Amino acid sequence: MVSNAARAQPNQLGPPPLPVDPTPLSDLISVLEKQSIESSRGPKKVVEAYLAITDTHLEIAYTAIKADDYRTAERELDIYKKALAEAIKFALAQQQGRRGIAKKIEQRIYKQLKMLEFVERLFPFERVGFAQDAMKQAKQFRVQALHSSLDTDDVLHEPDDDKKAPPKSASPKNSGLNFVSPPRASAQVIPGDYLTEEEDDHVRQAQRPDERMKAFMKIADRRILALQGEKPVDPADKKAKEKAEQEVRQWGALPKLNREQLLRHYARAVSESIAKLEDAHERNPKDSAIPRALSVLRDSTDRHLPILRALTSEMKGEREAEAMSAAIAEAENANRGAKEGLKGK
Repeated sequence: MVSNAARAQPNQLGPPPLPVDPTPLSDLISVLEKQSIESSRGPKKVVEAYLAITDTHLEIAYTAIKADDYRTAERELDIYKKALAEAIKFALAQQQGRRGIAKKIEQRIYKQLKMLEFVERLFPFERVGFAQDAMKQAKQFRVQALHSSLDTDDVLHEPDDDKKAPPKSASPKNSGLNFVSPPRASAQVIPGDYLTEEEDDHVRQAQRPDERMKAFMKIADRRILALQGEKPVDPADKKAKEKAEQEVRQWGALPKLNREQLLRHYARAVSESIAKLEDAHERNPKDSAIPRALSVLRDSTDRHLPILRALTSEMKGEREAEAMSAAIAEAENANRGAKEGLKGK
């Protein structure tokens, strides 16, 4: 028999098999995250801000559950679900551009599902319902987003909905390359997308895998330089001044970011470069540009890792430390995968 409380649930996905925290999302996120939503202009930017919040809190949940802190992980998964629900709700309410926004959400959830699998496996058995519910809702939200992006009346179902969950020892599927570590949801927590408009143009215009990898590594380089604290250009040094101005013209001026934000920018650039490379490998494993892209990734992360490790001791506070840990993990995964991938090329 269904209880009155269950009937009263406003969530169309149905009540989860665990207590629901009624605290609204606005009371759970940081001031900076609220500002990222409020200051976003246009539906696409608003959804990006919500998705950034999902990335951030899913990453924190993963970090927490690795340390056996399931209470923090449960709280962060709650924020993740609520932010994702807001992104979907906002996207589906749009009359124009809805398909493109929904596709962006669907793609982001697809990436997040791998991390959710790892989080679920690390939860203690008696508390795993929290992680399972997060996975269930993410899959159902993905179906809603996919349905809207296709703009069709056909009913879509998540293929895994009615299947048994994989055993605890199962490994996530990968593209055939060697990036086997769980992806970190490395996210920006600033208004809008983490790329400048000029950086986004470079990524979109890069057609070959090696060109796209160079663009992402340039983006990562810029965050590393900013993290180190770029020295002001001497006005008397005309060559240096001209070079700095050309950099801004070609790649855009970075906004004012703190160290946590720079690290999350960096980690996301590395993560997305891997995702794009895996997509290219799946489409054409024999593409001659794949080894060149792997070489760029290897060489770049060879440079980045010593810098990141040297800066670790300078991190202040838990959030900076977590962001640094995620950035190093992404770089290590990329470096290891690139080197392994080149062995077979």
